Amino acid sequence: MNPPTTIACLGPEGSFSHLITQMRFPGVAVSLRDNVGDVFDFLASNPAAQGIVPIENSSGGFIIDTVDRLVDARCAIHIVEELTLDVKLALLGQEGEKIVSIHSHAMPFYHGDEWLKVHYPDVKRVVEPSTAKAAEKAAITPGAAAIGPRQNAERHGLQILHFPIAGEVPNITQFYLIGHVANTPSLEHNRTALIVELPDRPGSLCRFLTPLSENEINLKRLESRPIRGQPNKYRFYIEIEGSEADPRVQKALEQTKADGATIRSVGSYSAERRFES
Repeated sequence: MNPPTTIACLGPEGSFSHLITQMRFPGVAVSLRDNVGDVFDFLASNPAAQGIVPIENSSGGFIIDTVDRLVDARCAIHIVEELTLDVKLALLGQEGEKIVSIHSHAMPFYHGDEWLKVHYPDVKRVVEPSTAKAAEKAAITPGAAAIGPRQNAERHGLQILHFPIAGEVPNITQFYLIGHVANTPSLEHNRTALIVELPDRPGSLCRFLTPLSENEINLKRLESRPIRGQPNKYRFYIEIEGSEADPRVQKALEQTKADGATIRSVGSYSAERRFES
């Protein structure tokens, strides 16, 4: 796959999204966006660009903003690849300065909660839009520290006060590389994402999942989201192991369609690239 001319991702500079974008596509121009929706909107007006958006964190769960954009019936974006970032968090600040507040995104606070209770039980926690913004605040606020990637220390003139925070607890964030052009299904792809609508009847989800089980297809993700303007109606975001090129997957999905399911594929892709922060 040739690298795109531009990659859009969540900013600001120094965010985990920015970090993995630079790791995956070194030297490629990056457009830093304010939120997940902005990444999708940027792609809508820049057909040659691709984007990187978070989909799941092992501590905090699904990134609903990404799921909602993918399940939207108007979405013409496809998943090209899944990327995994093994997140290592650092406490950043000024050596010798008493810490009175710690700034970070909500996810690092969730992951490091027990560690913070032991080491900084009385310090005020301030939630910021990103770990990059947290580092900015720590750099200009007396008595402030930040939790985030250690790379932000040099970027903002801070010192690494502790690394890693709660390093014994796995902290994995997974991202999607997204774009306008879908992969040609291949047996080399080990994931497929589907947007599914089911008949409004008892047992419909069970009836959808049964052919997957019978064909030995493993379910990786399942999330239901309300359909805008249709109260009590839902679409399902479902990720399975295997490719649309796999005869077992084809057979299972044909069975579910025959039973009334409406299915839109968001792409078959590989989920093997892993990076460390």
